[in-house]
Amino acid sequence: MLIGSTPVEIITSRQNDRIKFLCKLRDHVKRDRYGMFLVEGYRELSRAMDNNIPMDTIFFCEKFFRDLSPWDLVQRIESKNTQICQVSAEVFEKISCRENCDGILGLAKFWRLDFPHVKLSNNALILVAESIEKAGNLGALMRSAESAGVDVLILCNPVTDIFNPNVIRASQGAVFSLPTVVTDNEKTLEFLEANAVQIFATTPSAKNIYFHENFTSPTAIIVGSEHDGLSNFWLKNDRVTPIALPQKGVSDSLNVNDAAVIVLYEVMRQRMQKESNRM
Repeated sequence: MLIGSTPVEIITSRQNDRIKFLCKLRDHVKRDRYGMFLVEGYRELSRAMDNNIPMDTIFFCEKFFRDLSPWDLVQRIESKNTQICQVSAEVFEKISCRENCDGILGLAKFWRLDFPHVKLSNNALILVAESIEKAGNLGALMRSAESAGVDVLILCNPVTDIFNPNVIRASQGAVFSLPTVVTDNEKTLEFLEANAVQIFATTPSAKNIYFHENFTSPTAIIVGSEHDGLSNFWLKNDRVTPIALPQKGVSDSLNVNDAAVIVLYEVMRQRMQKESNRM
């Protein structure tokens, strides 16, 4: 079988070595060992390609295609020197991480997640997330950060990794366009201070309400883990300003993504208002 001029391998056995390898990549340790991860879904693969993320191999099963769009994507990939494999329904069900799959999945390689590749705007907005545990929350944070115009997401000591299939799905592909760094607290603080960024840490115990602060200069917003919040590295640091969201209910905190969204959009509001006042 050919797609364009590219030969297509056909896999029908669930015991095929390539299929077994894909299943291994559901595990964080295996992803780290091989430096590869899965990208499942038409939307996610499209956004990966839009951001020039190279795919090693594409696996597809026409039975699960919901419309003609996946064929368009397969043909786009054909021009990228990517291997293409057609698999049976039984095989795709084995490699898919989703209940309602759409029949297309890619194998991609890790990219670097360090500071040398970060370029900040003149009025940088940075989101720092410490020890995020849940893949869904991390993916949602990435989607929210991209929507709010964040320059870079810095993950300090994360429990889950950005190449987790559930992170990629929850991010709706934002993982491919949002610059992200994985590091520790000490290196993050050094980076923020070197770039003259004011630092705000979200915590329910803060006396300062977030909308009383001025976010119109280069700013970093720090959010903590779902279970423990921020560590004392940030909360007891004189170079960091604690901020809180007012709450009237019985809950003592918000979901980490909800808290980040509220503060990030206040940053956006203040900056848009300042720009409008200049006109």
